[in-house]
Amino acid sequence: MGRAEREELEVASRFAVLRTRLLQEMNRQRWRRLGVCPITDGAGATYVAANLALAAARLPNSNVLLVDLALGHPSLAMQLGVPGDFRLVSYLRGEDLQPDDFVNRIEGETNLRCFTSGRAIPDGAELLQDEVTRERIDRLVTDSGCDLAIFDLSPVLGTDEGLAGLPVMDAVLLVADGRSGTGQQITDCQRLLADMPPLLGVVLNKAEDVR
Repeated sequence: MGRAEREELEVASRFAVLRTRLLQEMNRQRWRRLGVCPITDGAGATYVAANLALAAARLPNSNVLLVDLALGHPSLAMQLGVPGDFRLVSYLRGEDLQPDDFVNRIEGETNLRCFTSGRAIPDGAELLQDEVTRERIDRLVTDSGCDLAIFDLSPVLGTDEGLAGLPVMDAVLLVADGRSGTGQQITDCQRLLADMPPLLGVVLNKAEDVR
């Protein structure tokens, strides 16, 4: 086995452990919506959200959604290697669309459905606070019958878009940059999340140059 294969297996193993720990608590609480939120821009939350969703989708008979709500800087499509589709934003704005119109599938991952945005929008924070948008998110999750819906969100610090998306979540997973992040940033972030959905943990991404 080559070095690249060993590293890939190691990463998969880490996310399998994270998946199991998170799902145990979420299932116990009967939660379905997990917001994966970076503390700062570039912390790698999209990478964490994508790999966590893939790990969850590999469980037998699972039904997983992965949704890009980092509307000001969407990067999930690039991370997954699938096309972005601006119809996600149109759907969130209340236009007459069905999720099946713009769902993305990944080859070999039959238990995972992905919803990726095609381009950045300047009013992501305002859109996520709109009642129509929140109703559409509710419908997306409810109608899918999913066991788990993972949402890739914008940073908590430096923008209000990440905070705007949190009220529709059941729980939050923070992602900190393990190489340049600071303890003060984590403290500041936890203060901002005081009245938000429960925090399940903090992932120190890039701590071992994973990506």
